[in-house]
Amino acid sequence: MREMLPMINKLRHISWLDWPVVLIALLVFSQPFGVSFELFSLIMAVLGIRSLLKNEQAFRYSVAVKTYTILFACFWIPMLLSLPDAYMLKNGVIGALGMLRFYFAGIFVIHSLSSIKLHERVAHVIGFIVIFWVLDAWVQFVTGSDLFGISAYSASRVTGLFGDDPILGWMLIVYIGICAVAVYQSVGKWGLFITVPVLVATVFVSGNRGAWLAIVWIIFFLTMVAILWKAKVSKKVVFSSLLIIGVAITGLSTHDGLKSRLEHTFQGVGSADFKSWDKATAYRLTLWNTAIRMISDKWINGVGFKGFRYAYPDYAEPNDKYVQSSPAGEPTTGAFHGHQIVIDVMAEMGVFGLLGLLAACWLVFWRYFWQVVKLRQLIPLGYYCGLVGVLFPVNTHLSLYKAYWAQAFWLLAALFIASLFTYTRAMSDDTESSSHLGVS
Repeated sequence: MREMLPMINKLRHISWLDWPVVLIALLVFSQPFGVSFELFSLIMAVLGIRSLLKNEQAFRYSVAVKTYTILFACFWIPMLLSLPDAYMLKNGVIGALGMLRFYFAGIFVIHSLSSIKLHERVAHVIGFIVIFWVLDAWVQFVTGSDLFGISAYSASRVTGLFGDDPILGWMLIVYIGICAVAVYQSVGKWGLFITVPVLVATVFVSGNRGAWLAIVWIIFFLTMVAILWKAKVSKKVVFSSLLIIGVAITGLSTHDGLKSRLEHTFQGVGSADFKSWDKATAYRLTLWNTAIRMISDKWINGVGFKGFRYAYPDYAEPNDKYVQSSPAGEPTTGAFHGHQIVIDVMAEMGVFGLLGLLAACWLVFWRYFWQVVKLRQLIPLGYYCGLVGVLFPVNTHLSLYKAYWAQAFWLLAALFIASLFTYTRAMSDDTESSSHLGVS
């Protein structure tokens, strides 16, 4: 708690007149509480549309808005192209139009956060909220119930405030980078030394196995950035942090619930038996086989946006565990989505979805990466960590087209792009000022 005091003191200086900061804080704060986030997303979307109408010329020439729009188009245009022969045209049209609310909310973020001070305030607010999630999760891990009496989702998972929705680990992946940056700016490197192992350990106890892999991608890209920045990192601090993480995870793995989840995860290793691997992956192989049959049959534009669960029974094998039936015994729906980012977009949007995803990955893992390296600023890097964790192509997380996960991703993308161009503009202004003053 002592390490949080400097961050709390900074939060006290946030003016309630900084209403964009307040709205973003309320959106992040509401994420554990189901669809309540939709209210704040809608308010931000309306304000985003208002900003576009009032500042059409400014937005037309805004590089940040263009960058955000291009990234959004990588996912939205394939949605439209998948609709002509979609399984559920009505759902697809409503879903595609509904996704625009996240785009306009992102426009609001980019328009509103136009100064470094505002970005620092947002970062510290998000960091504080995430640390509260983490503390609450550890109370649940130790006692079985969190600070509000919410019980764990299962013996092998810790969900904290997220209750029956076991996505704590994935939500931490979204914000782990910016939380670490906020702690570093508030407390210094020793606060970071303590916080990072705790964050990583919390992802581990959440039981989200895909999030475990996402941590690896984030560390890999952070290492690359540190090398290219020629950052002077204390070897003692790095070694100590890794040692603490290793010891913590080793110790936690003896917990009965987590131990059973680890055993379940690795039970297929060394076996050539399909059923063993299928069970170890929570029957993902069954799901992916069905999705691949969809892709083979509808490879151009898929089964249609929002059509996966409705097309599933037609491609599933007999006795598929994901198929739901009507009281009369007729198959009705299947799994909600493909549980793998590439399979997911190809099943619903075919080759158009794949091309859009590849374009988005090129933007994130190449163009944005080099912009972050060149900029050398921590807040854009913090958000970039979340983008890496979410978009890495082998991920097996929630669908980017599910409203809950989509709003988290597009808020993250908007915060990243807004911070990237705000810091770029500020550095450019400083360089020009120095040039005019004759400073080299």
